[in-house]
Amino acid sequence: MTNLDDLKDALQSPPGFAAQSLDLDAIMAAGGRRRRLRRLAVSATSALAVAAVLAGGGLLARPADRGAPGTPPAAPGPATGSATPSTEQRLGQVVATGMPAKQGEWVFYAVSIDEPRLSGTRFGLMAGRRLADGTIVGVVESNEVSGSDRSPGFHALQAATAANGENAPAFGYFVGDASRFTATVGGKPVKAASRAWSTDPSVTFFWFDPTKVRPGSTIGTVTAYDRNGHIVGSDSHGFGVG
Repeated sequence: MTNLDDLKDALQSPPGFAAQSLDLDAIMAAGGRRRRLRRLAVSATSALAVAAVLAGGGLLARPADRGAPGTPPAAPGPATGSATPSTEQRLGQVVATGMPAKQGEWVFYAVSIDEPRLSGTRFGLMAGRRLADGTIVGVVESNEVSGSDRSPGFHALQAATAANGENAPAFGYFVGDASRFTATVGGKPVKAASRAWSTDPSVTFFWFDPTKVRPGSTIGTVTAYDRNGHIVGSDSHGFGVG
C-alpha cells in the first residue's frame, strides 16, 4: 500500500469488520428490565413485601402469617418509603385505638399492596398515628408474603417495635369468625383489642397495648376465640420483629 490512510484503516479494522447501526431503543429497554429485576431481587432477598416504615424514615417489615388456622401474611413490608408514604392508598376506615402515642393517637388501617411477586396479597395492615391536626402518619406496616391474604387464620403478626423513643404496638389480623384475641407474654395471657375491617367484616384487626407488650417481649401462642368462647385459631410460630 502506498496510501497512509488506507494502511491505518487496515491495521485498525479486524478481518470481516462491517459497521452496523445501533438499536438504542432496544438497548435502553433491556437496561430497564435488568434494573427492575434487580430491585425485585433485593426485595425478595430481604423477605419484604412492602415498606414497613418507622417514623424516623427507617424501614421495617414483617413477613408473617402461618396458614390456617395460623397463617403467614407484610411490611413491607415491606421497599422504600417515608413517614407518610406518598403512594399509600388506604382501604376502608381508619380504626381509632384510644391509645396515646408520643404524638397523637395510635390508629390502624389497611393499605393497598401491588407487588407482582405477591399474587395473593392485595392489602397490608398499617399501624400509624393520628396527629392533633387530623393528619394520619404511617409508622410500621405488615402484610402476607406467602399464599392468600384472605386465607383463614392469622396473618401479618408484627411484634412491638421501638421507634423514636416510643413503643409501637404489636398487632396482626385474623380471617374468620373471631371476636376476642389473647397472646401469651412472659408466660401470662394478655388480651388484645380488636375491630373488624370496614371493607371486609371477615377480617379482624387486633393489637396489644404497648405498655403491656414491649419490644423484646417473648410472645408465645396467640389465640382467637368466637363469641361463645370457643377457640377458632391459634399460632405459636411467633411474631415478626421489625
